[in-house]
Amino acid sequence: MRRPILSLCLASAAWVFTACGGDGKCDPNNPKDCDTGLVCEQVQGQEQARCFAPVQVQGRVFNLSTGEGIANAVVAAVDTNGSPVGTQSVSGADGSYSLPIPSVRADEKGAPMAQRITLRAAAKDHLPFPSGIRVSLPVSTEGAARAKPDDESQPLVVKSGLTDVGLVPLPDAERGQPSIAGTVDAGSQRRGVLVVAQSAADATARGYSAVADSSGAFRIFNVPPGPYTVQAYTRGTNYTAATATVEAGKDTTGVQVKRSEAPTATLNGSVSIVATTGGQATSVVMVVESTFNTNLVRGEVPPGLRAPEPGTAPNITNTFSLEGVPDGRYVVLAAFENDGLVRDPDPGISGTQIQRVTVTNGTVSSSPAFKVTGAVSIVGPGAGETIEDVTGTPRFTWKPYSSSQAYDVSVFDSFGNEVWKTRKTAVTGGDNTLDYAGTTALTPGNVYQWRVTALGNQLTPKSQSEDLRGLFRVQ
Repeated sequence: MRRPILSLCLASAAWVFTACGGDGKCDPNNPKDCDTGLVCEQVQGQEQARCFAPVQVQGRVFNLSTGEGIANAVVAAVDTNGSPVGTQSVSGADGSYSLPIPSVRADEKGAPMAQRITLRAAAKDHLPFPSGIRVSLPVSTEGAARAKPDDESQPLVVKSGLTDVGLVPLPDAERGQPSIAGTVDAGSQRRGVLVVAQSAADATARGYSAVADSSGAFRIFNVPPGPYTVQAYTRGTNYTAATATVEAGKDTTGVQVKRSEAPTATLNGSVSIVATTGGQATSVVMVVESTFNTNLVRGEVPPGLRAPEPGTAPNITNTFSLEGVPDGRYVVLAAFENDGLVRDPDPGISGTQIQRVTVTNGTVSSSPAFKVTGAVSIVGPGAGETIEDVTGTPRFTWKPYSSSQAYDVSVFDSFGNEVWKTRKTAVTGGDNTLDYAGTTALTPGNVYQWRVTALGNQLTPKSQSEDLRGLFRVQ
């Protein structure tokens, strides 16, 4: 039988009795209220917090190519709103980490209320996760359990295949770069904060990013030497960009990004859904332009910059409005998520082009209008949202798309480089299949994405597979 935390305290020595306040109650603002190894957290429906064993996500950060553990990787968790869940954790010499997850408790026995989080990880000389073609899938704390169920002093642990994070090593020419670290003035901000370091010498250069934790701390890895502006983004708040000069072989620390009083803007736009037998509603997100990868058509979305609200199923069918957009240059994407819809790729009609907007002092440069259509349905590999392992030469299979004359098939690596593209005449009456035949060998252990574009009359693009499907790893 599980013993209440109160009994645990009473049965312990006098110093534990004092740490637990004599009745297990505590002040969340005073960590010393609880004994070492315990945390002070709220109980659902009660004003008084109590001392409990912590909830932790445990896993390992490893090199996706070699399987070796990665030391000193920074691991963090965010919720469905993009808000940081607790502080960051740093992996040990073998890549293992333990990340505390602040949790409201369902009762005085300490059972945690279930919450869904996604993980982020970054390390020197590695591509951060999520980025490129890879997305982070939700992890639920509902299954948190102790190694010894009867020992309530042990942490409640969440551990699964989703809590092990593989990172892609950077090319040799991009290794050995410094980092930028500092703090963001998060204040009482409910949402998380995306921090982007952008070259001050080249406004078109790629930006480097990280998400601040609940204390406002951030670290951006693998930043080449040079002058940078460091800007923070979140829905509902503007920030004044800080400056930083990165020197070769030397990490930059102490960068402070302050809130500003500049007004935020409202983005208004519309979506027209055409030629679909699947999804009937979609969503719209805003990506910081300097993080946008043109090949992959994706980038970093600041917390909250989504219509409808994060955590709400796609429901945009016509007009939409997104309030609280901070200053910056953005790419606006519709139908990016797995909703059965994609941006119409036909370049000959309006509303199909990549849409960009600039927000300055609360004013948006334009109102984007999109056309989206039903997606080409892939059979495999990667028909679901997870990475599918393949052996030997991958065979790509997809469902026929109405009135298609041919299909273009492309394969991208983890960095967004197109490693193969070919065209196949459409098959009628059954699934279409195609074996990989690129001159570039697919590297075992690496993750790739394949995409298919349906071509109509005059071989004009008319649809494509969904942005977040088609991921596979070569065994």
